[in-house]
Amino acid sequence: MKPPCLSQLGRGAGGEGNNVIEYEGRHLFTGEVVEKMQLNLPLLASGIGAVSYYVKQLETICKLRGLHPILAPLIQTFLEEILFEQKTTLFDPALVARLADSDVGEHLRAVFVPLIRSRTTTTEERLMVEPPKSLNAWKPFQVTLSERRPALEAVKTLFNLVTCNRELEVAVAKFCDRAPDVAAFAKNAGSQCLRIDYLASGDRLAFYTPDFFVRTIDGHYYLVETKGREDRDVPLKAKAAIAWCEAASRVTTEVATTNPNVRSADFSQQKAGTWHYLYIPQGVFERMAGDTVAELARACAPALQNLLQSEEFQDLPLFVNLGQVDEEVATVDSLIDPAILNALPSRYRRAADQAVMLYRFFENKEGINYAPVFTALLGSIDEVAKGFLVRRLQPEMPVTVDDQKAWFSPYLGNVDRRSEDYYRKLAQNLKRTLVFNNGLSLIGLLRSCLDYALNDTTKIGGIFKALQTQLRFQGGRKVLETVTRINDFRNTYIAHQEQELTDKNLAEQELKIWIEALHMIGK
Repeated sequence: MKPPCLSQLGRGAGGEGNNVIEYEGRHLFTGEVVEKMQLNLPLLASGIGAVSYYVKQLETICKLRGLHPILAPLIQTFLEEILFEQKTTLFDPALVARLADSDVGEHLRAVFVPLIRSRTTTTEERLMVEPPKSLNAWKPFQVTLSERRPALEAVKTLFNLVTCNRELEVAVAKFCDRAPDVAAFAKNAGSQCLRIDYLASGDRLAFYTPDFFVRTIDGHYYLVETKGREDRDVPLKAKAAIAWCEAASRVTTEVATTNPNVRSADFSQQKAGTWHYLYIPQGVFERMAGDTVAELARACAPALQNLLQSEEFQDLPLFVNLGQVDEEVATVDSLIDPAILNALPSRYRRAADQAVMLYRFFENKEGINYAPVFTALLGSIDEVAKGFLVRRLQPEMPVTVDDQKAWFSPYLGNVDRRSEDYYRKLAQNLKRTLVFNNGLSLIGLLRSCLDYALNDTTKIGGIFKALQTQLRFQGGRKVLETVTRINDFRNTYIAHQEQELTDKNLAEQELKIWIEALHMIGK
C-alpha cells in the first residue's frame, strides 16, 4: 500500500543547533524506553548523508547490522519518488531542507520497520533446549517485600514462601494452597524463572513471565497467568504460552513413558502429564464459587477463548479496562461509605481498596482464610496510630537530650514491681516512637496509652503526665474501644493467627471497622 504523500518540498522546520542530539524512543501507552541513539545532524545536511543516517537508525531499531547495501537504494527511491508529491533527487536543495523534519523520519520508519521485520523474522517450532529441570532444583532467590508485594506462607508451595505482586496473586495463592486437587504449586520468580519468548506488537522480540506453576493430584500441570488485560500484547503472550504448554506436554509425556522412576499411577488418568495454560481474569475469579483448580480452569476457559479471538480486532488498550475499573470502584463504594473513602489520604485509600478487593476475591470461596485481607491494612493502621501519638505528645516533649532522658524515665517508686516493669517498657516504646521513629506494635501502643490516660489512676510524672493531659478528649473512649477491638482482632487472627479467620460476616464487619478507624484516628 502506497504511503500518504507529504506536502510540497520547501524549507525545513528544523533550525540550527547542536550537531549531536540524544534520541530516546518511548512506548506510546506505557512510556517505557524502547530505544536510544545519538542523532548526528550533519548527516542530514545532504541527501547521501541522510540515506546513511536513516539506514543506521533502521538497523538500530530492528537490531540488525550490514543492511546498507540493501536499504540504501530502497530509501533513496522512497525519498526521491514515493514520499513527496513530486519526484525529486537527493541533490535537490528543497529535498535536503526537508530531510531533518520529524514527519519525514516518522513516515520512513513507519514504512521500513515493518517491512524489515517481516523479512527478517522466522517462526520455528519450539524445541527443548535442555533436559527438563524440576522446580525443586531451583536455587534460593531473594525478593524485596512490601505491603504491595507481600510474601505468603503456604503448605503446598515448593519454596518456603510465595511472593506476590498484586491482590489477585495473593488470592490465587491462597486458593491453590487450599484447593483439594492441588498437589503442589510455586511462584514463577527469581533469576531462574520461566521466560517465554514471543513476537510483540510491531514484530518485536519480547519475553513473557507467567505467574505460577500448579501441579494437580491427577498429574496435570498448569501454567497460570493472573494479570488482567492491560495491553494489546496480552493475546500474543497467551498464544506463546499455549505453544509452550503444547511443547512441554510432549516432553513431559516422553519423560513419563521412558523414565522407570516415574510411577505409572501418576499418569494413569487420560491426558495426565499435560500442561494447560490457565488465564484467570479478576471478574471470573471473584464469581467462581468452586474450590478446585479444575473448576477454576473450566470457568476461565471462555475468557481465554475470547482473549485469543480478540487479537483479530486489535482493540486499543486505552479503553479495555474501563468497565473493570468502574466495577472495582463500585464494589469498594458498596462496602464502605464513600464519604469515608474519599476523605482518606491517597496512601490509606490505596490500602483500603486493596483490602476490599481481596475480600471480594475470597467472599465466594468456601473455607477460605480471610487474614490476607487485613494484611494490606496493617501498615496503614500502625501509621495512623503513630501519627496520632506524635501529634499529641511530641509538642510536650522536652528539647534537650538530658531532659528527654528524665521525661521518658520518671520516678516509679510508688508502684508495685510488676506494674513498674509494664510502665518502664511502655515509656521505652514511646521514646522509640517519638524520638527515634521506630516504635513497636504501634496500634497496641496507642491502646495502652489511651487505657492509661482514661482508666489508670496511678500518678506518674514525665511522659505519663503528658498522656493524661493530652489523651483525655471528647470521644476518647470511643477511640479506645475501636483501637482495642482492632488490636485484639489483629493479635488473634492476623499477627499471631491463633485462630483461622473463616467467618465471612466477621471478616466483613471488622474490615469496615478497620477502614473507618483509618479515618477516625487519622483526623
